[in-house]
Amino acid sequence: MRKIILSALVFVGFAAAAFAQAPKFGHISVADVVLQMPEYKNISTVMEGETKKFEDQLVVMREELQKIELEYEKNFETYSDAQRAAKEEEYMNMQQRIQEFFVNAQQTLQQKQNELQVPVLESFRKAVEAVGEENGFLYIFEINSGLTLFNSSQSVDVTPLVKAKLGI
Repeated sequence: MRKIILSALVFVGFAAAAFAQAPKFGHISVADVVLQMPEYKNISTVMEGETKKFEDQLVVMREELQKIELEYEKNFETYSDAQRAAKEEEYMNMQQRIQEFFVNAQQTLQQKQNELQVPVLESFRKAVEAVGEENGFLYIFEINSGLTLFNSSQSVDVTPLVKAKLGI
């Protein structure tokens, strides 16, 4: 009888211990946090300034294009065929420069934004990892996309088991 009671107590103790250490999962909205970080707000200010610089340059280039166009229209009758061809080529070259400038400006702005976001996102990642470790979470998911932002070293990778089940 004592063995049965002792066995039952041991079983209850193990069950309670297992229940007390149930896996913890968490979730977070990255946007809700990152968009409120002061460092991220600074990115917007810097990017507005950078964008303004490119917009100002683009305005100057478009004004130059308009001048070429107006001059061509004004002097069309007096231009020789060679002068017309030269002005048309100048106009097309300017249009091409504007298009190239626009594409390059977009790429430069995207690179600048990425460069500025890296330290903010790294800071966010470290905070999520710290919260995960400190609070015993096995996983923390991004609520809007389902991405895993943190997984504990205690997590078991079941990839080999699933592959075996599928015969892969």
